[in-house]
Amino acid sequence: MPEGTLTVRQLLELPAGGFPADVLRAGIPDAEVDAFRKEVTSALQGMPLSGLETAICEKFSDALEIDPINLLAEAWGKFSTLSDAAKQSKSGETVLVPLAEHTVKSELHPYVEIQVGAVKKRIEFTVTLTLKLKGVVVKVASEEIRGIEAGTCEGSAEVSIKEQSIWKHDIKPIALPGKIKIGAGIRIG
Repeated sequence: MPEGTLTVRQLLELPAGGFPADVLRAGIPDAEVDAFRKEVTSALQGMPLSGLETAICEKFSDALEIDPINLLAEAWGKFSTLSDAAKQSKSGETVLVPLAEHTVKSELHPYVEIQVGAVKKRIEFTVTLTLKLKGVVVKVASEEIRGIEAGTCEGSAEVSIKEQSIWKHDIKPIALPGKIKIGAGIRIG
């Protein structure tokens, strides 16, 4: 089977071009937004603010080009069945470990930093993934999680700014793409 690539951005199914610019103001008081706009407009010297807002949305989308499989593998590193497989793999043996159906919750904190002249602002996002995994078979070698051989995942995702939700998405069941290698591996234990 061919190896596939899956990203957090794909799981979220964000709209083309990212979020509408108005969601970037979520959780920020109007006075703070107005003051920032005034500073930026002055620094942009005639350039439209909408261009900057579009760039911010695109950069946020770029920040989500993260492989969710590594997030899962980090959580799996604590499973006792994988600890047993890690011990078994010390001798150079590769062990395939089927995991029972389970849910993994992970939180990411990507951000976009804006600097226009002397004006500097950091917009932090919280991305919460809750993934239910079925039929997952994990490949363990040299005491590390080295890949996923099979399985499906479904669940939900939410993006928020300052604890105010700006995007929610139900993740429909998807097959994990074929055999997935995990870079240098993730140490178990």
